[in-house]
Amino acid sequence: MRLSLKVNGNPRVVAAVDGPGYLSAHLNLCERPKDNDYSKTVRVVGTQTLETETVRFEWPEFDLQVGDTAEVSLLSEGAGDPPSAVRRSSESPHNLFLHTELAREVLSVVSDFESRLMQMLDKSKAIESAEEHKRFALAVVDVVTQLGDSLLSPIYRRHKELVPDGLKGELL
Repeated sequence: MRLSLKVNGNPRVVAAVDGPGYLSAHLNLCERPKDNDYSKTVRVVGTQTLETETVRFEWPEFDLQVGDTAEVSLLSEGAGDPPSAVRRSSESPHNLFLHTELAREVLSVVSDFESRLMQMLDKSKAIESAEEHKRFALAVVDVVTQLGDSLLSPIYRRHKELVPDGLKGELL
Protein backbone atom coordinates (compact mmCIF):
# COMPACT_ATOMS: atom_id res chain seq x y z
CA MET A 1 0.00 0.00 0.00
CA ARG A 2 1.32 3.42 -0.89
CA LEU A 3 -0.04 6.96 -1.02
CA SER A 4 1.26 10.46 -1.50
CA LEU A 5 0.27 13.62 0.30
CA LYS A 6 0.58 17.06 -1.28
CA VAL A 7 -0.28 20.39 0.34
CA ASN A 8 -1.05 23.22 -2.08
CA GLY A 9 0.52 21.14 -4.85
CA ASN A 10 3.80 20.66 -2.95
CA PRO A 11 4.79 17.04 -2.26
CA ARG A 12 5.00 16.43 1.49
CA VAL A 13 5.25 12.68 1.98
CA VAL A 14 5.02 9.34 0.19
CA ALA A 15 3.94 6.74 2.74
CA ALA A 16 4.04 2.99 2.26
CA VAL A 17 3.16 -0.08 4.30
CA ASP A 18 4.30 -3.45 3.01
CA GLY A 19 2.01 -6.41 3.57
CA PRO A 20 -1.25 -6.62 5.47
CA GLY A 21 -2.39 -3.63 7.48
CA TYR A 22 -3.75 -0.12 7.07
CA LEU A 23 -2.57 3.15 5.60
CA SER A 24 -4.56 6.34 6.09
CA ALA A 25 -4.43 10.11 5.82
CA HIS A 26 -6.15 12.26 8.44
CA LEU A 27 -7.36 15.82 7.96
CA ASN A 28 -7.98 17.20 11.45
CA LEU A 29 -9.75 20.45 12.21
CA CYS A 30 -9.79 21.26 15.89
CA GLU A 31 -11.81 23.92 17.68
CA ARG A 32 -11.21 23.57 21.42
CA PRO A 33 -11.52 27.04 23.03
CA LYS A 34 -10.87 25.71 26.56
CA ASP A 35 -7.50 24.38 25.37
CA ASN A 36 -6.86 27.36 23.07
CA ASP A 37 -6.52 24.83 20.23
CA TYR A 38 -7.71 25.91 16.79
CA SER A 39 -5.36 23.70 14.82
CA LYS A 40 -5.75 22.48 11.25
CA THR A 41 -3.46 19.61 10.34
CA VAL A 42 -3.01 16.71 7.96
CA ARG A 43 -1.02 13.55 8.71
CA VAL A 44 -0.46 10.03 7.46
CA VAL A 45 -0.30 6.92 9.65
CA GLY A 46 0.09 3.26 8.87
CA THR A 47 -0.28 -0.04 10.65
CA GLN A 48 1.35 -3.27 9.56
CA THR A 49 -0.29 -6.39 10.99
CA LEU A 50 2.34 -9.10 10.93
CA GLU A 51 1.54 -12.62 12.05
CA THR A 52 2.22 -11.98 15.74
CA GLU A 53 3.14 -8.30 15.89
CA THR A 54 1.64 -4.94 15.06
CA VAL A 55 3.90 -2.14 13.78
CA ARG A 56 2.64 1.47 13.76
CA PHE A 57 4.19 4.05 11.43
CA GLU A 58 3.77 7.81 11.67
CA TRP A 59 4.91 10.42 9.19
CA PRO A 60 5.25 14.16 9.94
CA GLU A 61 2.13 16.19 10.60
CA PHE A 62 1.64 19.36 8.53
CA ASP A 63 -0.15 22.53 9.62
CA LEU A 64 -2.80 23.93 7.30
CA GLN A 65 -4.41 27.33 6.85
CA VAL A 66 -7.89 28.20 5.60
CA GLY A 67 -7.85 27.88 1.82
CA ASP A 68 -5.08 25.25 1.71
CA THR A 69 -5.57 22.16 -0.41
CA ALA A 70 -4.53 18.75 0.88
CA GLU A 71 -4.36 16.12 -1.86
CA VAL A 72 -4.03 12.39 -1.22
CA SER A 73 -3.22 10.10 -4.15
CA LEU A 74 -3.26 6.33 -4.23
CA LEU A 75 -0.01 5.02 -5.71
CA SER A 76 1.10 1.65 -7.02
CA GLU A 77 3.32 -0.51 -4.82
CA GLY A 78 6.81 0.80 -4.18
CA ALA A 79 9.07 2.54 -1.72
CA GLY A 80 7.97 5.37 0.53
CA ASP A 81 9.62 8.02 2.65
CA PRO A 82 10.91 6.77 6.00
CA PRO A 83 8.40 7.35 8.79
CA SER A 84 9.22 9.81 11.56
CA ALA A 85 8.17 7.28 14.22
CA VAL A 86 7.88 3.49 14.37
CA ARG A 87 6.38 1.58 17.29
CA ARG A 88 6.33 -2.21 17.58
CA SER A 89 3.84 -3.99 19.80
CA SER A 90 6.61 -6.34 20.97
CA GLU A 91 8.44 -3.33 22.45
CA SER A 92 5.50 -2.00 24.46
CA PRO A 93 6.37 -1.26 28.10
CA HIS A 94 2.97 -2.74 29.04
CA ASN A 95 3.80 -6.27 27.87
CA LEU A 96 3.51 -8.87 30.60
CA PHE A 97 5.55 -11.72 32.05
CA LEU A 98 9.10 -12.70 31.30
CA HIS A 99 8.31 -16.28 32.33
CA THR A 100 6.27 -18.21 29.76
CA GLU A 101 4.78 -20.62 32.30
CA LEU A 102 3.31 -17.77 34.36
CA ALA A 103 1.91 -16.22 31.18
CA ARG A 104 0.40 -19.58 30.20
CA GLU A 105 -1.17 -19.93 33.67
CA VAL A 106 -2.78 -16.48 33.47
CA LEU A 107 -4.17 -17.31 30.01
CA SER A 108 -5.70 -20.48 31.45
CA VAL A 109 -7.29 -18.58 34.36
CA VAL A 110 -8.71 -15.96 31.98
CA SER A 111 -10.07 -18.68 29.70
CA ASP A 112 -11.79 -20.41 32.65
CA PHE A 113 -13.23 -17.10 33.85
CA GLU A 114 -14.54 -16.20 30.39
CA SER A 115 -16.11 -19.66 30.09
CA ARG A 116 -17.89 -19.18 33.44
CA LEU A 117 -19.08 -15.73 32.35
CA MET A 118 -20.58 -17.24 29.18
CA GLN A 119 -22.40 -19.84 31.32
CA MET A 120 -23.76 -17.04 33.50
CA LEU A 121 -24.82 -15.17 30.36
CA ASP A 122 -26.84 -18.22 29.23
CA LYS A 123 -28.38 -18.50 32.69
CA SER A 124 -29.23 -14.79 32.69
CA LYS A 125 -30.98 -15.14 29.35
CA ALA A 126 -33.12 -17.97 30.69
CA ILE A 127 -34.03 -16.31 34.00
CA GLU A 128 -33.88 -12.51 33.66
CA SER A 129 -36.06 -10.15 31.68
CA ALA A 130 -34.79 -9.18 28.24
CA GLU A 131 -33.88 -5.71 29.51
CA GLU A 132 -31.99 -7.02 32.53
CA HIS A 133 -30.21 -9.64 30.43
CA LYS A 134 -29.13 -6.96 27.96
CA ARG A 135 -27.61 -4.90 30.80
CA PHE A 136 -25.72 -7.95 32.06
CA ALA A 137 -24.55 -8.83 28.53
CA LEU A 138 -23.14 -5.31 28.08
CA ALA A 139 -21.33 -5.60 31.41
CA VAL A 140 -19.85 -8.95 30.31
CA VAL A 141 -18.67 -7.39 27.04
CA ASP A 142 -16.93 -4.63 29.03
CA VAL A 143 -15.20 -7.17 31.28
CA VAL A 144 -14.08 -9.40 28.39
CA THR A 145 -12.79 -6.38 26.46
CA GLN A 146 -10.83 -5.19 29.50
CA LEU A 147 -9.36 -8.67 30.00
CA GLY A 148 -8.20 -8.64 26.39
CA ASP A 149 -6.72 -5.16 26.60
CA SER A 150 -5.11 -5.51 30.04
CA LEU A 151 -4.03 -9.16 30.17
CA LEU A 152 -4.33 -11.12 26.92
CA SER A 153 -2.81 -8.70 24.42
CA PRO A 154 0.09 -7.73 26.73
CA ILE A 155 0.90 -11.45 27.14
CA TYR A 156 0.55 -12.23 23.43
CA ARG A 157 2.82 -9.32 22.49
CA ARG A 158 5.65 -10.75 24.59
CA HIS A 159 4.96 -14.45 24.03
CA LYS A 160 4.29 -14.93 20.34
CA GLU A 161 4.27 -18.71 20.79
CA LEU A 162 1.09 -18.37 22.90
CA VAL A 163 -0.89 -16.38 20.29
CA PRO A 164 -3.83 -18.49 19.10
CA ASP A 165 -3.91 -19.07 15.34
CA GLY A 166 -7.17 -17.14 15.06
CA LEU A 167 -5.50 -13.97 16.38
CA LYS A 168 -2.35 -14.11 14.26
CA GLY A 169 -2.25 -11.18 11.87
CA GLU A 170 -4.63 -9.10 14.01
CA LEU A 171 -3.85 -5.97 15.99
CA LEU A 172 -2.03 -6.79 19.22
